[in-house]
Amino acid sequence: MLIKKLILYTLGVISLFLISYNVHHYLTLKFEIYHPYSLWSVYLYQAIASYILVVVFELLASLTKEFKDQLGFLYLGSMAVKVLFFCVLFRDVIFFGPDLSKRDSVSLLLPIFIFIFYEVIVIVKILNRETQN
Repeated sequence: MLIKKLILYTLGVISLFLISYNVHHYLTLKFEIYHPYSLWSVYLYQAIASYILVVVFELLASLTKEFKDQLGFLYLGSMAVKVLFFCVLFRDVIFFGPDLSKRDSVSLLLPIFIFIFYEVIVIVKILNRETQN
């Protein structure tokens, strides 16, 4: 059962990554929008980080009972760590690069919100499943 869930999470993240990146990339090409950062890198980071978070939370929920009540709080902490790593990896764009236009800022934040939405849906399902057991 656990392996089936992990495969579903893998397929979900890969599908979300491919669909959202390709739509976003297509729109930037169609409207001739050029960003001072790699859109691919932003999406790839978000996909990998979201996948790691979801898998870790599934493993914590499935294999240990001691963290069952703290999973929601652990998720909040992990979000802070995810944002911190994002800021470190993309510090040249965020802090030291040219000022980002609104269009560049929205394009930078869009993948973050897409994958946070995915994480929240999956983790809420995990938390609800754990409270029902």
